[in-house]
Amino acid sequence: MSTKSLKILFLSAVLIVLLAACSGGSSAQSSSTTQPAISAGQTGEVSFAADVLPIFEQSCTHCHGSSRQNGGLRLDSYAALMAGGKDGAAIISNDAAGSLLVQLISSGQMPRNAKPLPADKITLISDWINAGAPDN
Repeated sequence: MSTKSLKILFLSAVLIVLLAACSGGSSAQSSSTTQPAISAGQTGEVSFAADVLPIFEQSCTHCHGSSRQNGGLRLDSYAALMAGGKDGAAIISNDAAGSLLVQLISSGQMPRNAKPLPADKITLISDWINAGAPDN
């Protein structure tokens, strides 16, 4: 796939995430699976421990955890995430769009061999990164 195609794919994924985040408040789209993202967004603070880490534990740590670290990356703790992997930093604080982690999950390249993360979970991770990726 060419660099131009990857950029277009990434920008399309970011647009979808943004549109999903903007329409998340409609009653037609509300469900019990989206409540944590809406709840965190309403308070204005996304917690790594309460909001982000459970997403990683559910979808990522079987390949990026204590027993296996594909790409040298672990996502089972804040310290491990911030240490990055073989490709460098996984996230850039205050810059979700520029963070490799968000680029890979937004494009559907990660998680591999699994269903892509839902837009509300990608938005939650992005919101946390854009808030400075605090250890909270």
